[in-house]
Amino acid sequence: MENSNIESGKYKPRFDFEKDQKTDPSETGSISELLEELNYEIAHTSDGSKAKHSNASGKTITRKKLKGVIDFINSTLGQEIPTGNCTLPLSTLKTIKLLYSKNDSSDTQLLQRISKPGTIKATFEHWTERNTPRNEKTIKAASYLMSTLELEIDEERLKHIHINRLTPSKLLECYARHIKELIEPIYMAFAGNDEAIASAFMFGAHQIESYQPSNALLGKEGAPVHERLYIYLLTLPFLHFVGEYQQVVESENDELSKYKIKPLFAHSISSPTECDALLRPVTSLAAIHSFLQTHANELARLVHQATDYELRSSEITNIADETQKVLHAYVFHEWHRTDLDVINISMADCVAALLAITIQKKIKTKYTPNWKGQSSSEKTVSRLLSHLDTSRDIEELYEEDYIPQGAMLTLYHRYCIAYALLFGRSNRMEAFMRFQIAYLKHMTVAHSHFDLEAGNEYERKINMFCEDLIQYIEDQATSHAM
Repeated sequence: MENSNIESGKYKPRFDFEKDQKTDPSETGSISELLEELNYEIAHTSDGSKAKHSNASGKTITRKKLKGVIDFINSTLGQEIPTGNCTLPLSTLKTIKLLYSKNDSSDTQLLQRISKPGTIKATFEHWTERNTPRNEKTIKAASYLMSTLELEIDEERLKHIHINRLTPSKLLECYARHIKELIEPIYMAFAGNDEAIASAFMFGAHQIESYQPSNALLGKEGAPVHERLYIYLLTLPFLHFVGEYQQVVESENDELSKYKIKPLFAHSISSPTECDALLRPVTSLAAIHSFLQTHANELARLVHQATDYELRSSEITNIADETQKVLHAYVFHEWHRTDLDVINISMADCVAALLAITIQKKIKTKYTPNWKGQSSSEKTVSRLLSHLDTSRDIEELYEEDYIPQGAMLTLYHRYCIAYALLFGRSNRMEAFMRFQIAYLKHMTVAHSHFDLEAGNEYERKINMFCEDLIQYIEDQATSHAM
């Protein structure tokens, strides 16, 4: 065969990604040549000699055995690979080989593990940038694929991709900040009118959900397959996060009726002195245990007044570790990683966190982290609070993500609901969450595109639409026509 790389004693794989050996974009090969290489490699050692104990065991790799990989590329990466012995760009054949070899050798159900949400159940546990004891096979496999694909991507192009496709953690931080800035005018326009704020958020959510930018995703010439796979793996954790986050929010909103929290602090909104006493930062994460112990009687009384639940002051010190973890989730969502000595926690925050814990002790919600390929031993059902692992401190979370994201976000969202109910603002909070999820779902569309510029254009159009929408709501508030 003219392009054959198989000569005795001189074997050099043609379809491997290698360091400092970028593929000429014009260079092509065929499926038959790839199959020849794959079959040669299972029967020979790396130097080309016959393997003593051949891995082949009589098996032959055929086009049919590549079908799973080719179907994955066609359906997930939007690249149509024809049937039969077609001629393809060399980088595409290398990508097929990479996926096939990793899927065949690692016993990881690779193609299912890296499927997008909708094809498989969305999960918080799909990360490529965190040290976590969960879903390790998927994380290691995805990391291996990405590091191998990077060998084929030019340094400047790689930098361009990472500028336009941030890591999921950075992306979520960026969008949280943007949404906060976006909605600030609504709070100002309807200051003191919570129901109007809730109506504005709900109106905005409906508008965003139904909006579809015209021709926003037509794009230019698509990226090559290896680059598409890299962009896909980079953004996949974000797609999964938004998918399960929506499930948590909707599930917890359905649970609202079980909480039975009275609007204990609602009257304080009109009293600057009382409001200041509740909202003024009075303690820190580092000092929270001492604060809870010192104010145990007062906090127990407030919990009782809000829920009729008899909470002894001694019980508050017993759940101080769990309360600290919930408050850390609040602090992290507001300011991201912050020194534990910073005084940023109010009396109202403490009451809401205690309510999140006591509610869980009453309704006993169970949560099991899920991911594709999970073994039966990894599917142990645990109650939410057991996931907090009170034997480990908060600083360790930044070294190893030992609390499942779903458990922590469920408790954090429960804290948010408790806080909103205490101030009689549950409608406002629920409407805001609907607005937030509507926006994030559009961002998943933008980040699902393999043409970076087309994806960015989609995001720009959504942001412009949202800004115009907020301006319209402000104008309506001014004219009293909302």
